[in-house]
Amino acid sequence: MLLLLRYALILFPAVSTAYMLPLERSGQLAFYTLVLLSVAEVSRSWLPGRAQNLAAAAEMLFVTWLSLQMEGMMFACHYSTLTAYMLKERSGLRWFLLALQVMLLNVSLTAHPDMELKLTANLLLATGALLLYGWAETGDRKRELEQVYDELRSKAYELDAARRRLVEYAGKVEQLAQTEERTRISHEIHDDLGHKLIRLKMMLEAIIRISPGQPEKGMEMTRIVRDQLTEAMETLRRTVRRMKPPAEEGQSFSLKRLIEDFAADPQLQIRCDITGMPRPLYPSLEIVLYRNAQEAVTNALRHGQATEVLIELSFDESNVAMTVSNNGTLPDSVAIAKGLGLCGMEERTRLVGGELYIETDGRFAVTTRVPTPAAQ
Repeated sequence: MLLLLRYALILFPAVSTAYMLPLERSGQLAFYTLVLLSVAEVSRSWLPGRAQNLAAAAEMLFVTWLSLQMEGMMFACHYSTLTAYMLKERSGLRWFLLALQVMLLNVSLTAHPDMELKLTANLLLATGALLLYGWAETGDRKRELEQVYDELRSKAYELDAARRRLVEYAGKVEQLAQTEERTRISHEIHDDLGHKLIRLKMMLEAIIRISPGQPEKGMEMTRIVRDQLTEAMETLRRTVRRMKPPAEEGQSFSLKRLIEDFAADPQLQIRCDITGMPRPLYPSLEIVLYRNAQEAVTNALRHGQATEVLIELSFDESNVAMTVSNNGTLPDSVAIAKGLGLCGMEERTRLVGGELYIETDGRFAVTTRVPTPAAQ
């Protein structure tokens, strides 16, 4: 489109001038017009950036000379040259070329006594320069925005890949910790309890053999076996206790504990409904559900002035979904976009491969859906 405009701003003045010239000069005008078109095409297609600026200055001089020779409307070819450098040149040289062109345009108009025509021509040049400058700046901003968008999209891909690696790494760390704990327990059972049981079995076999002939010695060995069985049972209890975490540690991120904490507020009614078959979750998933529920209830009280909060837990084969809804005031879209802790909730959910949904139909509700260990 810009190329067509450039050539049109050469051809239209030439055609208009041809109607004003005697017939014998039309051939000469056609030749000069072809030369001007050739200069424009060579400058566009073959010359590098800086050389194009020199070609634009040479074209201005040629148009000025042509305007003085042919008069008519040939001065309007300056507008074609304007498009050659205003969109491409980004340095201060652009304004130097514009000042040179303003001077040469007025030189081209010396043969025209009409001051109104001169004023109009200069206004058209200034208007065209401003429009082309705005066009160039808009193009630059568009390219910068596209570059920023590409970078953000690349970073988003990198973050998503890092999140997947983090989830995978967390799963591997958890599996490694479980494997190490199982190995420790198996060694403890084998080295301590296993040896004691083997020794007791051998003692029982000995008791069976000597009891008919030496009942007193058999009774004494039986008491020793009883005492050692008591020690073995105590060893087994210690091992089982170490396998089970303290009760307060398991309840640190319990929804039941969260509900009990908020239930202390007499102005708030909070309840929890569970559907599906509940099952144990990874500690990382329990923490995400707990923190998101805590954030959602806090926001319901602080921003929505809610008096009723419902926590719904739904278990299916591959996911667990938690929806926290309240009867408080519905926030506007700007408030939802700017915060209310939703950004942190969404980030936590994404780190474990889940999704966060927001509903404002009647009641404000936030749903956290995370994959369960079976799905992972």
